[in-house]
Amino acid sequence: MLYSSDRFLVKVFTIVVGVFFLFACEKEQEIPEKEEDKPDTEEPVSMEFSVMSFNLRNQKDSDPQSLDLRKENIRKVILDNKPDVLGVQELAADWMSDWLSEQLNNAGYDKYLSSGQYGSPKIIYYRRSRFSRKAQGTFQMQFSDNRAGTWAILMDNETKERYFFCNSHWTTASSEDRVATANIISNVVKTNSAGLPVVVLGDFNAKPNTPEILALKNNGSIKLACAHQEKGNTYHAWTGTGSKKIDWIFYSNQLDVMDATVIITSYSGYYPSDHFPIRASFKLKE
Repeated sequence: MLYSSDRFLVKVFTIVVGVFFLFACEKEQEIPEKEEDKPDTEEPVSMEFSVMSFNLRNQKDSDPQSLDLRKENIRKVILDNKPDVLGVQELAADWMSDWLSEQLNNAGYDKYLSSGQYGSPKIIYYRRSRFSRKAQGTFQMQFSDNRAGTWAILMDNETKERYFFCNSHWTTASSEDRVATANIISNVVKTNSAGLPVVVLGDFNAKPNTPEILALKNNGSIKLACAHQEKGNTYHAWTGTGSKKIDWIFYSNQLDVMDATVIITSYSGYYPSDHFPIRASFKLKE
């Protein structure tokens, strides 16, 4: 038989145990982690990089559109395809060079352009978030007409790998002059690439299997191959139907081609140039 004092103690004990149990349960409950408190997961570093070559076509009064009317389409086709490295040819007008360089600078591109070149400048643009320029140079190709080219060594900001790029525009005068040009390009690569992976691009005014293309592919210790497997006509003379392949992206055997495209885009029926731009993506061999 419990006395009143005993019953009181039992009630107090029951209340204390209940309160303790309640707090214990609340303590064990986990507070959900806020989304912003979760540690950031880094995106994997892309080992691929993309390259574009594009003959912009200088101003010609007989063209369907003036260069001033075409410039927006030129900018758009470049930015739509997002190349990491871009080599352009026939960017001779100072106002157009300044305008395009400003547009691409605003889009995140730096450039290499050497002054005092023969012929129209052969600018190499590169995405500054991806690459930093470590070396550069200009070379001349003086035959029936004066031509020039540029080269640059670019370092991948993420992987620290370095690559050698060369941009040039070859003469239309003769196959013999273009063979001599191919030999100059090969010597520029051999002298300056320091064993790095190589990408050679430009408007070579040469079709597949011509002596000049064979000379470039097989000249010296650095063997080069065409990213597009020597297929895909690039010159269309404003018709939209390619008639011959004269624009090229070559690469050395340290690289694998991930994809290669001839860009046939038009805007409201107008083409940015009488040449289709070409694009290829590469990755270092494992």
